[in-house]
Amino acid sequence: MFVFLCIDFMMVLLYLIIGILFIRSNGRAIRYLTGHDLDENISNKSKELCIICGKQIMKWSLCFIIGFAIDLLWAGAGLILATILNVVLIFRLMVLRDHFENGK
Repeated sequence: MFVFLCIDFMMVLLYLIIGILFIRSNGRAIRYLTGHDLDENISNKSKELCIICGKQIMKWSLCFIIGFAIDLLWAGAGLILATILNVVLIFRLMVLRDHFENGK
């Protein structure tokens, strides 16, 4: 049980730190997203995309907070549920990013 709680807690911290760094990067974190040219100038669109991605990454941590609470009751069930929800949110971010980049 303790292992599941530790994994949930580490994932929460990881996603929160990465999300905050994306938001505070002022558009420089765009080079860590696939499909972008490294020599591309930092524009308002890059800054806005970093903010959107940072907020979405911070939302991913909510899955593992919920998973932490469930793991207190049923060991392992919360981690499995959090992982499934996390995969869904990652696909949601890919769709959101596609709409943003295509201007839809």
